[in-house]
Amino acid sequence: MTSIATQDQLKTLVVLDVGLSKPVAGKSFQEIISRGEVLALPLDGRDPVLITSDVDSVALPDGVVYSAKRQRIYFTNMGIPPLNDGNVCSVRLDGTHIETVLAKGSVHTPKQLALDHVNEKLYISDREGLRVMRCDLDGSGLETLVQTGDYRNPDEARDQTKWCVGIAVSSKTGLFYWTQKGPSKSGHGRIFCAPIDATEGRRHPVCVLDNLPEPIDLEFDETSNILYWTDRGEVPYGNTFNRIRLDASGTGPATVSPDAVTGLRHEILAQNFDETIGLAFDKAEGRWYISDMGGTIWIFDIKSRSKSKLFEDKSRAFTGIVLVVRG
Repeated sequence: MTSIATQDQLKTLVVLDVGLSKPVAGKSFQEIISRGEVLALPLDGRDPVLITSDVDSVALPDGVVYSAKRQRIYFTNMGIPPLNDGNVCSVRLDGTHIETVLAKGSVHTPKQLALDHVNEKLYISDREGLRVMRCDLDGSGLETLVQTGDYRNPDEARDQTKWCVGIAVSSKTGLFYWTQKGPSKSGHGRIFCAPIDATEGRRHPVCVLDNLPEPIDLEFDETSNILYWTDRGEVPYGNTFNRIRLDASGTGPATVSPDAVTGLRHEILAQNFDETIGLAFDKAEGRWYISDMGGTIWIFDIKSRSKSKLFEDKSRAFTGIVLVVRG
């Protein structure tokens, strides 16, 4: 694969391949979990371009954002989930100047990452750490915003209803949102929100939506006040791309009563993904890009409500995704 620096494109996707779908025969466990990659994927469907696969900096990558101001990609690494060895790294688009933002053990198992572009803050959902965290782009000022349990307590650590996975932040509503996915395919998933600015001990989470199959990553569209998310839970309502319009406060559905036909409070936009994870919005084109661990990057067109494949490689397992606009 060639460098992204050789490509003249205004827009590209940066996607993470966690590396778990590559051949495992004859491989050690350490080799299997050390094959993650940060990739640039052209929007014309050409093969991805390697940004970095540095084994010291890419260990089961999951969440990714891009700062146009800093011209840097920021991504989370889960590490080995039973261990407290996750970290956050950053790299330039051409794969140079890899930096550690949060050292191993600063976060347990970091999942989705959200960027507050105005205040230059990173928001992190820490799954096995049972918390939502925030820090500056250089890793300083690390703080815990929400703690759902004590990961050092075995009973609490096993309670997957406490696992924080997705994260989104909105300066418009003054809130950040996160998912607590629940056990796999369980129907116990929830989406919460809490104030961005609050004194410690007074940040009370509000449940926005509950009884979801298994909500994963989030994005909030401030223009429409709509919250979007992926769900990798059981069919028919899982492995879907979803949305819900929120009220003016941003803390609950705009319409309290469930839909008279579907019985749902939210809307399912697309289905039949293969363990869907990441999502990225191209607002100018009215397109969503959605990744799944089955090795596919999908396009969902808002206007036509159509879903199509941009790229597929069954030897890959895609997690986080972000749209990078340059120039």
